[in-house]
Amino acid sequence: MARPDLVLLHPPSVIDFREKALLPGPVSDLIPSTPVFEMYPIGFTTIASHLESKGFEVRIVNIANKMLMSKRFDPERFVKSLDAGMFGIDLHWMPHVQGALELARMAKAHHPDIPVVLGGFSASYYHSELLSKYPQVDFVLRGDSTEVPMEGLLEAAEKGKGLEGVPNLSWRSHGAPKANPLSHVPDTLDDIVIDYGLMVRKVLRYRDLSGNMPYRNWKANPMSIAVAVRGCTHNCSNCAGSCDSFARNFGRKKPAYRSPELLAEDISRAEEYIKGATFVVGDVRQAGKAYADRFLKELKSRKVGNEVVIELFTPAGKDFAQQVAGSVDRFSVQMSPETHDDDVRKAQGKPYTTAGMEKSAEAFLDAGCNRFDLFYMIGLPTQTKESVEGTVKYTRALYERFKDGRLFPFISPLAPFLDPGGNSFEHADALGYRLFASTVEDHIRLATMPTWKYVLNYETRWLSRDAIVDATYSAGLGLNAIKRDMGLISEEAAERVERRTIGAREMMKRIDGVVAHGKATDKDLDELREVASRLSESTVCEKEELDWSEDSIYASIPRMVGALLRRK
Repeated sequence: MARPDLVLLHPPSVIDFREKALLPGPVSDLIPSTPVFEMYPIGFTTIASHLESKGFEVRIVNIANKMLMSKRFDPERFVKSLDAGMFGIDLHWMPHVQGALELARMAKAHHPDIPVVLGGFSASYYHSELLSKYPQVDFVLRGDSTEVPMEGLLEAAEKGKGLEGVPNLSWRSHGAPKANPLSHVPDTLDDIVIDYGLMVRKVLRYRDLSGNMPYRNWKANPMSIAVAVRGCTHNCSNCAGSCDSFARNFGRKKPAYRSPELLAEDISRAEEYIKGATFVVGDVRQAGKAYADRFLKELKSRKVGNEVVIELFTPAGKDFAQQVAGSVDRFSVQMSPETHDDDVRKAQGKPYTTAGMEKSAEAFLDAGCNRFDLFYMIGLPTQTKESVEGTVKYTRALYERFKDGRLFPFISPLAPFLDPGGNSFEHADALGYRLFASTVEDHIRLATMPTWKYVLNYETRWLSRDAIVDATYSAGLGLNAIKRDMGLISEEAAERVERRTIGAREMMKRIDGVVAHGKATDKDLDELREVASRLSESTVCEKEELDWSEDSIYASIPRMVGALLRRK
C-alpha cells in the first residue's frame, strides 16, 4: 500500500480520558458526539477531497472514535505504526487543545522527521503561541479555507521548495515564528470539492471503519453535511464564527457562498451514499432571497428523498416555509433563540423577538416539517438565574401551544469554553465576562480538571461558575419534568434523565469535596471514575431525542456500493 502524503488525525478532547475521572457534564448533550468531541470537522473531508483530486493520497483517522470504540486501542502505539509524508491535526475548537497537542507530541516523538501541521479556528487564533511554545508543532495553516494552502505546503515539502510562497502558513524561520500573509480567503465556495464517497473508499482501502466514522453513533444515526457558506452575516457575542471574529482573526470580510446549484447537487450526491438526514450548514437566506429561491428550485428539481435539515438564524415567514416544503419530501428545522427573553437575546447579538420565533415555528409546522428544534443556552450576557428559570417555564407554554410532538426545545450550558476570538472573549469586561483562561497553556490546564465546573474558562457578572452549574442541572430537571407531564417522553425515559441529572449533581458535590481538601490525588479520583463515566452522556436529556434518521447505516450499504460502481 502506498505511503499516504497526508494523514489527518482527529484527537479526543483529553488524550487519556479513559484513565481520568472526569465529569465533563452536559457539554455534548445537544450535538451528535460524546463529551470526547469525537466528531471530526467537515474540513477533513474537503481537504482530503481537494488533495485527492490533485493526485495526493490522504488518510483520515478519527483517533477519538477509535479510543471510544475499543478500550484496548492504544493511540501512541497506533501513531507509532503510521507512515506519512505529513501529519495534520485539527484544533478547530479549544475543547480539543490538550488532545491535539498530545497527539502532535506522539507523532513528533515517534516520527521526528515527519512534519506536523495544525489547522482550524483555534489553531489560527493561537498560531504564534503554538509555534513559540510547542516544538511538536511545525506548521499552522490559518483561516477557514486551507484546501489550497495544504496543497501548496505538501508540494513545498515534497519538492524541497521554500515556504515563503505558501499562503496562510505560519512556520518557524531561524527558530522564530513567521506568518505568511493570510492571502487565500476565497470569495466563493464553488471550487470546494466534497466527495461523499471518500469515506467509503477509505474504509475499504485501509480496512478501518472506526477510524473513518465521523462520530461514534454514526452507524445508528448517519448524517451527511452540505456547506452553504463560510463566514457569517451575524454577530453573536460568544461565537468565534461571528462576522467580527471572521474579519479580525481569519481574514474574511464577507461570507463566501456555494452556488445554489452546487449546494443542491451536494445534497443530491450525498443521498447516493447515505440513507439519512443531510444537514445544511448556514441559513440559506443569508445571501438574500434570490439565492434562497434558486437553491430551493434546484433542490426541488433533484427530487431528494433524504430528510433535509435547515438552519434559521432569524425568523422566517409562511412563504419561505411553504417554499421549503414544496422543495423536498421531508425536512426539519433548527433555530437557536438561546433565551425566551428578548433583552437577553439582544445582548447576545440576536435582535429578534420570541414572538417572531413562535411565528416561524408555526409556519414550518403548518407546512409539514418533521420537527422544529429550538436550542436555549445558559451563560449569556445579562442572563440571570431567574432568566434561566423563566426560559424553562416558557417551554411549557410552547408545548401547550404546539401539542403534536414535533417541537423540541433543548437547553444546555455554554461549555466547556467561551470561544477565543469571539467578541465576549475579546471584550470580556465590557460584555460582562470574567475569563479564567487566555493562553493555550491556560486552556490545557482547565481541560484536565475533574469536573466541567472547573473546566469552564469563564463566568459572567450575572452567573458565577457555581451558578451556571446549578442553573444547568435545575433547568435540565425542569424541562424533563415538563416533557413527562405533557406526555412527550415516556415515564421510563424521564426517570432515566432524572436519575442521571441528580447523580451528576451529586457527583459534582463529591468531587468538589475532594478538591476542597487540597490537590486531589489520582487515587481519590480513581474511585469516582466509573460512576463519572456513566453520568457523562445524556445528562439533561436523552441523546436519542436529537436523532433525525430512522435508518441505521446498514440501510445505506446497497446505495453506497451502487454509487461507487457508477462512479468508477
